[in-house]
Amino acid sequence: MKKEAVLLDSRLYILKAMLAIGTGYLLGRAFTVTRLDMISVLLGVMYNLEPTNLTAFKSGVNQLLASVLGAVTTGILVALLGVHVFTVMLGMGLTMFIALKIDYRSIPPVAIFTSIYMTQYIQSDALGNPSILLTIRLRVLALGLGVIIALVYNYGFSFFYYRKIAVRRLEYTKGQCVSMLKQTAQYLTSPGDTSQGEDLPFPLIFNDVDTVWSQLKAIRQESSLPFSTAQMNNLLVAESIVKSLKAIVHMAYDLCYTRKEALLPGDRDLMQLQLLIEQLERASFLHLSSFADSGIGQKEDEEEQAYESRRQSSISVMLQEYRNITANIKKFSA
Repeated sequence: MKKEAVLLDSRLYILKAMLAIGTGYLLGRAFTVTRLDMISVLLGVMYNLEPTNLTAFKSGVNQLLASVLGAVTTGILVALLGVHVFTVMLGMGLTMFIALKIDYRSIPPVAIFTSIYMTQYIQSDALGNPSILLTIRLRVLALGLGVIIALVYNYGFSFFYYRKIAVRRLEYTKGQCVSMLKQTAQYLTSPGDTSQGEDLPFPLIFNDVDTVWSQLKAIRQESSLPFSTAQMNNLLVAESIVKSLKAIVHMAYDLCYTRKEALLPGDRDLMQLQLLIEQLERASFLHLSSFADSGIGQKEDEEEQAYESRRQSSISVMLQEYRNITANIKKFSA
């Protein structure tokens, strides 16, 4: 696996998925109702395996609510009009309409799947008559079993995930930051149209950084896990470091946005940026002792203090954020 995948605990995720899907298969087959819809059971398991317990719980609740939405809206139409092309069309349209009324930004895929489910997988009662209630019951129970299994495995594996999740996520974020800084330095020194900077993947990096920050925050809000004072302190420190790394990427974006011409190799700002890249590359959050307060970017003479260009200001902020990171490293508890 790539280093990034390892830092995101992909190995543990694969192991968790294998055990959870196996449990889902065994339990799903054990119950009379859920054995009729093993697909919903197993998909319910896989769709709710999350890095944190809080996000897994929210995901499970949202999937159940979305499934009920799709089942009820389409089920009522099927009960009144039967199954034909217009029912399929109206059921899907009504499900999408109500979903967008609740949240105009998106339509849950589970609601769409359940709407189709209600027209294509109708269950029959003891007399052989199609039953909407039995179909809804099957869908909700099968999905619910999968969600419960996923929540149990998420909680159990969180004791393994959370041991090093702070430093692993920080190392992942640092790697993304270094990659972006290298691309920034290359762009600043490359001749050509300044519009080339629009192709740099800043939105993806910002999304990755925000995801890491939200995961750390979600873990810190979990009251069901026996966090020690030191572990809680480390999560707070990690959040501060992520903010510093995000600020560095923001300043890199500013450098690209304000570029007017290519920088020469001996440019002072460029040299400071390259020094920052070297410092971040050399250090590792997996080995906190590798961080050192190098004092980079300290102003030492009046000439430098008078140098107030926007580019230098961005570089200064980046170097200050690096010093903040090295200061926060000392706050990590053993």
